[in-house]
Amino acid sequence: MKTCLLLLLIWLAPALAVAKPQLAVVSYWGHRVENFERIPDHTVALINPGSGILAKDSVDRPVDDLDIYKPVFRRAKKHDLRLYAYVPTGYFRHDCNTDGKCQTWERIEAQVRTYFEQMPDLVGIFFDETAPADYDCALFDAEYQRLRALVAKYRPGGRIIFNVGMPDTCAVAATAPGEMIVLFENDGRHYVNDYTQIKAATDLAKSKGAEVWHIINNIPANAELNAVLRASDIYAPDYLYVIDVSGDWQAGFDTYGDLPSYWKAEVKALTGNAK
Repeated sequence: MKTCLLLLLIWLAPALAVAKPQLAVVSYWGHRVENFERIPDHTVALINPGSGILAKDSVDRPVDDLDIYKPVFRRAKKHDLRLYAYVPTGYFRHDCNTDGKCQTWERIEAQVRTYFEQMPDLVGIFFDETAPADYDCALFDAEYQRLRALVAKYRPGGRIIFNVGMPDTCAVAATAPGEMIVLFENDGRHYVNDYTQIKAATDLAKSKGAEVWHIINNIPANAELNAVLRASDIYAPDYLYVIDVSGDWQAGFDTYGDLPSYWKAEVKALTGNAK
C-alpha cells in the first residue's frame, strides 16, 4: 500500500495542495472518556455514549452515567474542542430500530432532542449512515432536508456532519454550504484506487461551501501513515483522521474504540504539536 501511495504522489506531484487538513477524531469511546484529555486544541471530535445517547431500542430513555461527560465539556470550552453528537440514521431505512440496519424517524428525532437537552454545549450533530442501502441518487435531498430540520428544531444554528463514507456526488448535491460531509471512510488501498471519484467529490463539495472530512482506517504503522498524509495533500480535504484498526466492524473490529498507536505522530503532522 505504501508503494502505491508513493507512486501516486509522484504522478500527481504538480497538483499537491498547500494547506494541511485539520484533525477531526472519530471518538466512539462510549464512557471511556479519558482519551478526550489527549485531543489537541481546536479539534473536531464526537460524543457517542453507545450508538447514540439513547438506551438500546429506546425512544425516551438516555443511557446511564451521562455525568461522566461533564469534564469533557469543561475541557472543550477551555480548549475549543468542537464536539458533535453521534446519531445513527439507518441508511435511509426507517421501518425499524436495529443498529447498523435501520432507525425510525421517531428514534432519530429523540436522539437529537435528548442530546441537546442533556448536552447543551454540543456544536451540532454527526449523522451516521447517511447513504441509502438500496442506492438511489434521488433519495438524498429529502433525507438530508428532514435531518437538517430536526437540528434546526432543537438547536437553531446547530452544525451538521453527514457521514456518507464514500465519494458520492449525489450526497454532495444534497449538502448545504456550511455543513460538513464525510466523503471517504475506508482503507488505504481504496484511498489510492478511488482517486478520481474522491478528488471529484471533494472538489465539488468544497466549491459549494461545504467542508470535507476523509477517514482512513487499517493503516498499520508510521510509514503508511506518512504516505496517507502525503496523499491527503492531493485530495485536500478540510479534515482528516487516520486509524490503525480495520474498519470491518461486522468482523468484530472496534475500529474507533481507542486512539491509534501513532497518535502523537498524527497530531504533530496535522497540528504541529505532540499530544
